[in-house]
Amino acid sequence: MPKPINSLKSICIIRLSSIGDITHMIPIIKTLQIHSPMTNITWVIGKTEYHLVKNIENIEFIVIDKRKFIETIMALLRLRKKKCFDVLLHMQVSLRSNLMTLFVKAKRRIGFDKSKSKNFHSLFINESIDSSGNVHVLETFFYFLSKIGIKSKEYSKDINIKDSKISILPSKEKYIIFNPFTSSRKFNYREWNINNYKVIIDYLANNYGINSVIIGGYSKYELEKSVLFNKRNNVKNMVGKTNLQDVYSLIKSSELYIGPDSGTLHIASMLLKPVIGLYATSNPLRTGPYYEMKYTINKYPEALMMFNKKTENTAKWGERIRNKNAMSLIKTQDVINSIDKILKF
Repeated sequence: MPKPINSLKSICIIRLSSIGDITHMIPIIKTLQIHSPMTNITWVIGKTEYHLVKNIENIEFIVIDKRKFIETIMALLRLRKKKCFDVLLHMQVSLRSNLMTLFVKAKRRIGFDKSKSKNFHSLFINESIDSSGNVHVLETFFYFLSKIGIKSKEYSKDINIKDSKISILPSKEKYIIFNPFTSSRKFNYREWNINNYKVIIDYLANNYGINSVIIGGYSKYELEKSVLFNKRNNVKNMVGKTNLQDVYSLIKSSELYIGPDSGTLHIASMLLKPVIGLYATSNPLRTGPYYEMKYTINKYPEALMMFNKKTENTAKWGERIRNKNAMSLIKTQDVINSIDKILKF
């Protein structure tokens, strides 16, 4: 067991969302617990994301529901009256999270440096990380631990989820997981044409005898789009029928995962499943499946030149491509080629 390397009594972490970034937080929490075992950890987290990590032991969660403003304020007031933390790790730059820090008393208030600061973030902290260099989001989070003297990195992914009892497919039957959806936000250009998945689903069934499971959230948009798969014999539509722990179990028992940048893609990566990530509008080296990148289809450099007239050397790290045609650079044959690499063994 590693020796404790600091004497912090208490740490408060603010990281509300998204699901993908919450999966990136798990190694941060595990590293803290291993290398600073006497430190009490409080995590301010969003209601949706909490359901993925709620089984992690020895964490005090302050669960925030952004739709319930009064309840949120009351929970934060109780937190403020309860204690003064040795350290606040302010790991989100949204205006909401910045304002929430006003309710957290802490001697040290550590946040992002100017290169990643937004929404007056720098006004709510008194120390900042050094995030110079082009690294994955997960590695950026480790800079917060470096700031408090923890240089080690633990990549444990155990979040204490028991196997779900959800009925999916007959036992021992192999299946592939797809999530065609990314976000309900307007001007979201990360999604691949949903009709392309029909080609992939048929290819898997005809060439490998493997069925598919489609997953997604509860939004009207996702439910309406997923109806396209309801009458197909080789696919089971689970959109809107699962919670995050069900999704975790579904992915855990699957053969591989296919989809664009989303929270469930990062869950699949965390579970060390083969992941065929579909990337054209964002750089997978920054936001891709951290643990399983080798099958990712990366059309970002091509899209960057075509739509933004830039190269990876001239573009800002993390620059996004906001063009509805960018994902069309990914062809069904690209996905089929990656499938063959994974399944032909």
